[in-house]
Amino acid sequence: MSRLEAQYLSQDHLNADHLEKEIGGGKILRIRSGPSLSLVLMGSMDWLTTIIGIVYFGAVEANPFLVGVASTSLPTFTAIKLSTTIIIALLFHKADKILLRTQEKDTRSFRYARVMLRGTYIAATAILLFAIINNLIVVANAL
Repeated sequence: MSRLEAQYLSQDHLNADHLEKEIGGGKILRIRSGPSLSLVLMGSMDWLTTIIGIVYFGAVEANPFLVGVASTSLPTFTAIKLSTTIIIALLFHKADKILLRTQEKDTRSFRYARVMLRGTYIAATAILLFAIINNLIVVANAL
């Protein structure tokens, strides 16, 4: 690490959203939102496979909180499902951002919080993956 990079990093210019490095007079922007984007992608795929199942194959929504909305108004169902997905992804992103701003990254509590956050990312992604696979199985059985 060069002296300039060490000085830049020591001045607490790190933002959880991105890390900028000076390279040859230009800047490289590295966005740290992969897990949040994967949640949005998985949530969108869940919504899409649910809509396809409902519209084309007569499937019903399995979520007891949304089954009434899905059977009466697909635009309302879409708004609720996608906005919930985006809000949850933004909350995960914000939690990661707050966690990375912590000064004491060597503490046991920081490591515990980081493991818990990563674990919840994995759990949320696994649940959405399960929902997508279930939707695809329902559609395949309807064929």
